Amino acid sequence: MQIYFSKIEEGVSLAAFKTDKFKSALMTVSFALQLDCETASGFSLLTNLLSLSTGDYPTMQSFSIIKDELYALGLDAYVQRRGEILLVTLEISSIADSFAFDNERVLFKATELLGGAIFKPCLENGIFPEANVESEKKCLIEEIESEIENKPAYAMKQARRILCAGEPFAADSAGETERVAALDGEALMYYYRKAINEAPVFITYVGEAEPQYLEECIKANLPFKKREHTIPKPIIHAPSASIKRVFEKMDIGQCIVILGFYNKMPENARDRAILSVYNEILGGSAASKLFMNVREKEGLCYYCSSYPSGRKNVLFVSCGVEPGNEEKAIESVYREINAMKNGDFSEQELENAKNSIIQSLNGQDDSLGSMTGYLLGQILFDDAVDNERAASLIKAVTKADVSAFAETVCPELEYILGEEAAQ
Repeated sequence: MQIYFSKIEEGVSLAAFKTDKFKSALMTVSFALQLDCETASGFSLLTNLLSLSTGDYPTMQSFSIIKDELYALGLDAYVQRRGEILLVTLEISSIADSFAFDNERVLFKATELLGGAIFKPCLENGIFPEANVESEKKCLIEEIESEIENKPAYAMKQARRILCAGEPFAADSAGETERVAALDGEALMYYYRKAINEAPVFITYVGEAEPQYLEECIKANLPFKKREHTIPKPIIHAPSASIKRVFEKMDIGQCIVILGFYNKMPENARDRAILSVYNEILGGSAASKLFMNVREKEGLCYYCSSYPSGRKNVLFVSCGVEPGNEEKAIESVYREINAMKNGDFSEQELENAKNSIIQSLNGQDDSLGSMTGYLLGQILFDDAVDNERAASLIKAVTKADVSAFAETVCPELEYILGEEAAQ
């Protein structure tokens, strides 16, 4: 599977995968900014407004009509985090040109509409309309407040804030209700200009278009100016001398335990391959040590999985635990962490983990969304690799590589969300 990489302009990069597997195509345009608690709310609200209308189609009705005319084109905008990078992303999903009537160039028109959302947003007197801003503020605040309903995600967010307090990694990409409430149309223009004029741009595309046609659409409709190709570098999380325990009381039937760990910072594609294999063996699949031992053999958890970050030197283990089993579950997880340090995993486990990862890599092109996510993840790295190279790096990982990485993994946080503190 060949990935097409191109520099459209200084600071504007493209990663594309040509495939005839789908009747539709998916393109994203992402602006890479520093994740920061003081600015995340503004960028998050900005995405709501950019996907609402454009200067040419200023009402929701007119915007819906033009999208329907383009074969029910979808245009969305959202923020996402990759380590300590905040991505302001606009996305269009459209029918492939070959399925349109009369050889209509749908991708060109879709990119034109996307360009309107980016370069010609709906404004009144040079700022975002007050009515739109207030309406979207209400929606965003409700969205942020509803996050607590997803208890595992809420617990992970809290653990991240505690473990990485004072670091950009602790910020919530969706923003904070108080900061959202304080925003107005004029303030949002600062965030708009910051993203459009200064932030590095990363474009992904998955669909049937040839690279030459794709670049034609981009250069004609997305006229980005030169900018610095400077991606925010992660702050290296410093190891702690002791383990911090935090209990948060909440009326829930199932306790949630999040364990936070320090680990060696992945510095290149090879390091990321080693991290992937380590995680797959530890807690990245239904064949992992955490799943097979902590959940199945010992019956201590409803679920138990590990979540590393390829862009930050921390790792989390998340468990759903019956009240009263918190201590046993924590001790069991630590046993598996130590087993990895001691090289207590077989060559067969190593090979199974590598084959599982490679199978997942090969299956990326079964979904437009997963392939787009993979492309974006790769293009953000200075040493971007295609699937073939990624697979070869995975195959080359040895037991010694995994054990050496495991030696760097140290516990720092025990966060428990439940009805009463574990004894």
